[in-house]
Amino acid sequence: MWTTTVVTALAMAAMIGTVLLILQALNMNNVDRRLTDQASAISTTIVVEADGSVTASETPNDSIDDTTWIYNPDGTLVEGPKTGTRVATVVKSLSRVEKRTRLEKDERVFLAVPVREEGTTTAVVVVEASLEPYESTRNAVLVGLVGLGAVVTAGSAAVAAWTVRRTLAPVESMARRAEDWSEHDLDARFAATGTDDEFAHLGRTLNVLLDRVAGALRNEQQLTAELAHELRTPLTAIRGEAELTRMATLTPDVDERLSRVIDLVDRMSTTISSLLAIARGEHRTDARTTTAEIIAAAVEHASARDGVEISVVDAGNHDVPAPLELAVRALSPVVENAVRHARSRVTVTVAATDRTIDLLVNDDGPGIGSADPESLFQSGVRGADSTGAGLGLALARRVARTLGGDVHVSSAADPTTFALSLPRF
Repeated sequence: MWTTTVVTALAMAAMIGTVLLILQALNMNNVDRRLTDQASAISTTIVVEADGSVTASETPNDSIDDTTWIYNPDGTLVEGPKTGTRVATVVKSLSRVEKRTRLEKDERVFLAVPVREEGTTTAVVVVEASLEPYESTRNAVLVGLVGLGAVVTAGSAAVAAWTVRRTLAPVESMARRAEDWSEHDLDARFAATGTDDEFAHLGRTLNVLLDRVAGALRNEQQLTAELAHELRTPLTAIRGEAELTRMATLTPDVDERLSRVIDLVDRMSTTISSLLAIARGEHRTDARTTTAEIIAAAVEHASARDGVEISVVDAGNHDVPAPLELAVRALSPVVENAVRHARSRVTVTVAATDRTIDLLVNDDGPGIGSADPESLFQSGVRGADSTGAGLGLALARRVARTLGGDVHVSSAADPTTFALSLPRF
């Protein structure tokens, strides 16, 4: 639409400039023709007496008027009107010319024509015409053309806007339906229109894409369900064995170790259930939790490291529309990553905005360095000194986006800060 408007405006400007140039040329041509005719008419009335004096006889149409001067060859005025100083000065400068001379000055055009008899200049005729009427006409035409150009440009913009809006309306409708389907019904498809235009082709292409996406999601859900089933069985057995062993008489050290095994199994089971719910799209949108509960659980689950202290500053009690286990699953990898790279301290704070709750985790470690912060959220990508599998941050971002939020790096160093953003009520 803007391209059409700009091109139309440029075309109208070029048209206006061309018309003005043509009009200017026509006006100058008319002025020159008028002056030439007038000078010729006056020249025919000039009579040279026997004593060499010059006179001009009156013509039927009174050609000698207030725009005509007749001079002797020596520059003496024979006949002509009295004028202002500026006009008189210009006319006087043309009174002794030996050839046809045209001069344009002070919005007037002067033409001096020598009258010759037997090769000798007997008189000089000077005529003048004002350009003001022509300029008034030109200005009126310019105003009219500018108005016409504005109307044409506005009309072209309106037609272009209407055409684009009407043309893209089916695309906008398809986009809205696709967005709705992505949230509620992945099996819905665009109906065949029976035509072979661009929109029908787009609908068929999107249907094929949706088929592939739906197939990939079903395969992911099936794979996740199978993995969850295969993992839950040995985990249940491990927990059962640990519970049975604790029933026997054990030393406090062994009992504590078994208790840790049971806690780790429970955490793994919770993680599996969360991932399975995400894959199936079954996470509860009506669940509620608070930032204090999320941070407390994430800090509790974080692996301790000697010399590193985790402190919580201003956790607040902000409500978050997310299940506690999923929110913790999004924050825990971030906290564990900070503990792994910190020198002595990890700090967790909460920043609330109108639309989101940001859980900020910063550490006093060496920072990310020259690495691209976004690459840290790719599966399998890890730092050179990391002993992990490079899956924690990628999984944290995936879980956060499932909840309508995100995980990103807000500061690469001094301190290194990761932020978990979650929607707020």
